[in-house]
Amino acid sequence: MATFVPVAQLDEQGVVDPALDLARHIQLVNGGDPDSVSQIPDQKALDLALENLDKIFAQAGEKEKEKESVEGVLNVVCWLFQRVLENNTNQADAVTLAEKLLKKITSDTATHPVLRLKMLSTIYNILEGNGTARYNTFLAIVQYAAAAGKDSLSMVSPQFEQLDTMLAEWGSDASKTRAMFQAIFDAMFKHGDSDGAHKYRLKFLTSYQGDKELESAKPQACTAVTEAIANPKVYQFDTYLQLDAVQALQNDSKNGKLYELLQLFASKDLGDFNTFYGANGSYVDGLGLKKDECVLKMRLLSLCTLASSQPQIKYTEIASCLQVAEEDVEKWAIKAITAKLLDAKMDQLNKVVIINHCTDRMFSQEQWVGLRSKLVGWKDRMKQLMVVIENTRHFQQQQLMQMQSQMQNM
Repeated sequence: MATFVPVAQLDEQGVVDPALDLARHIQLVNGGDPDSVSQIPDQKALDLALENLDKIFAQAGEKEKEKESVEGVLNVVCWLFQRVLENNTNQADAVTLAEKLLKKITSDTATHPVLRLKMLSTIYNILEGNGTARYNTFLAIVQYAAAAGKDSLSMVSPQFEQLDTMLAEWGSDASKTRAMFQAIFDAMFKHGDSDGAHKYRLKFLTSYQGDKELESAKPQACTAVTEAIANPKVYQFDTYLQLDAVQALQNDSKNGKLYELLQLFASKDLGDFNTFYGANGSYVDGLGLKKDECVLKMRLLSLCTLASSQPQIKYTEIASCLQVAEEDVEKWAIKAITAKLLDAKMDQLNKVVIINHCTDRMFSQEQWVGLRSKLVGWKDRMKQLMVVIENTRHFQQQQLMQMQSQMQNM
């Protein structure tokens, strides 16, 4: 995050007390006589700055020189905030003071949001060591950036990648962690980043793992499941089924059908979906899901199921499973290959699709065990190979030494 560098003004006697210098500047902004202020305590000067903060921002105008001048004044405000904190070691008081400053900075999302975000970032840096105050400040940054617009959000979004580490450093409990994730996915969704919003919605839901109280997670669980089904890039759903918050939908009178629909996309085929849609079409439509898009995804998933159980599949079998004409089979195979669900080639003469590899729809415990067994076997074979290489190298060295010895005796 950007950090302001404290700036001190000079007079004929040397360095002026920043608190006094700031108070005189504010007097000038209000049309008063700056020389009428002869001394002022730090806390009073900071209170004066907060009262007039909007007027200070308003001085920036549109010219770069004006913005630089105001940024210098904001530097002094931040420096003064830091000095007041240093004179008051009570962390609770620091939290209160910081919240007061945050409220003033974030009160206007239209006037110079970039300057305001820079100032918020500086406040965050000053609060090092105070987890509660830092959490509150970062949350204010996210909420302000979201309110200020897409460009403002893009300024702070790179910091989200460090959020797990930051939350741990702040000592945030589950409630605060969820509030932060929700602020982020709301902000991203608001400005059109649906993939980013989904990512942090899943983090929000993951925070409920092992929690017995899941009622408050159900709305976001429903949204996450619906987003996953609608997303043309999502073809594996076992991650969702493993979430406690999603599992809580299973026996829920309101959302039980959504859980059933998720299970269909996780492991069933097109025929199962059509049966479900025939009985619950209005429910599926009410979720905002489009039948044609669901059918397309289910056809590709059904093809994956076929491919997982046999090395080659007849065109007629694919056509039957996908409920398409035989002449359209190659088109659907190409769609699956393009989506990287299949690695396959088509034998047009024999009318079969030859499978090299297919994506598993669900990675079960048995598959994890199988993968571990393969890795252990590979490791053992590598050890054996290294032994062979070492023995060969030793043998070659012995041969070389014998040849050298023979040459010396000639």
